[in-house]
Amino acid sequence: MIPGFEITPWLVKGDRVDYRKVLSYFNLRPITPDVRNMMRDAFGDVNYLVRRGLFFAHREMRQALLDLKYRRRRVYLFTGRGASGPMHIGHLVPLLLARWMQRRRNLTLIFQISDDEKFVLRPKFTLEQVRVFARDNALDFLALGFDPDRTKIIWDTMVASWLYPLTLKVAKHVKISELKTVVKIDDSWNVGIAFYIAVQSLPALMYELEVAFPVRSIVPMAVDQDPILRVAQRLADRLGLTKPALIHSRFLPGLRGEPKMGASNPKSAIFLTDGPEEVKEKVEGSSCGPPEICPSVQYLKVFEEDDHVFYSVWEQCLKDRVQGCDLAKRKLLDILIPFMEEHQRLRREYQDKVDEFLMKEPPKMEDLGEGLLPPHH
Repeated sequence: MIPGFEITPWLVKGDRVDYRKVLSYFNLRPITPDVRNMMRDAFGDVNYLVRRGLFFAHREMRQALLDLKYRRRRVYLFTGRGASGPMHIGHLVPLLLARWMQRRRNLTLIFQISDDEKFVLRPKFTLEQVRVFARDNALDFLALGFDPDRTKIIWDTMVASWLYPLTLKVAKHVKISELKTVVKIDDSWNVGIAFYIAVQSLPALMYELEVAFPVRSIVPMAVDQDPILRVAQRLADRLGLTKPALIHSRFLPGLRGEPKMGASNPKSAIFLTDGPEEVKEKVEGSSCGPPEICPSVQYLKVFEEDDHVFYSVWEQCLKDRVQGCDLAKRKLLDILIPFMEEHQRLRREYQDKVDEFLMKEPPKMEDLGEGLLPPHH
């Protein structure tokens, strides 16, 4: 545990996350100007979420960016969501980067919905409940507008006919002792959670494992998931596979300044199903503070893509915290309410289409795009 707060794949607790300590504790690489320049070479630009420091750390991203630049390996994207309830705007950060990467390089994206994890993790949940959450989360994912020809969903319990046999190929190489040291589980945890760690590792390795051709995954994710994906990197070494590249995001703070917006604390979160009046009430009632911790400024960092507009709000917050916070809330509502209305319209469009995106068979080489830069680059 890091002094002052606790951070695991299932819990973030404390008054404030010190990301410098997180870098040291997890032994992560910071995203430096050099890495951003490599991203520009590989993708033709640097995503604004990376420029603004929302993505702050990585493992193996240099190698992945060189793979893309020189086409040394095929590359695909992998990210996911634990089906424990409705999604909120904090869950969007890795998905927005994944969408941008997909569009810039025509990459295949694998989205894993882990209803199995949440069932074994939460004693009060039935399998039927987490499957309802899973379908709801799938709708939120699809409503973000990923390329339908390059996007597949691994809904764990719905595609188990091929996922389980393939997971066994990696599970037999995971030691209980390393789960205790890396993921920090102990003897009180059930065996379902231990096995799930292999299930989450599998999509980051599965293409090279199956097609026996050099393939690397890029995994945009919140930093609390690092221990589980570190197991996938160890498995890659053990099995002679290419290590997945991990790129880590900060958490969006809760509405009242909590270190992480969380579905388990509804008062901290703006959910993707909230109506306009509810969004307005939550934003206007949120706490204020210096721009680096002010919730509305931090949300604007995600939803306002124009650097000039965003940094003008930041500067106003530095000059006058009250006026700056009021400006941030107004700018945020101008963007967030239309975004939510369009998102909810698209959710309804996909209501009966989720099954079309399910990955119903093991990975094949033809699933992977060429990874070319867009023509205008």
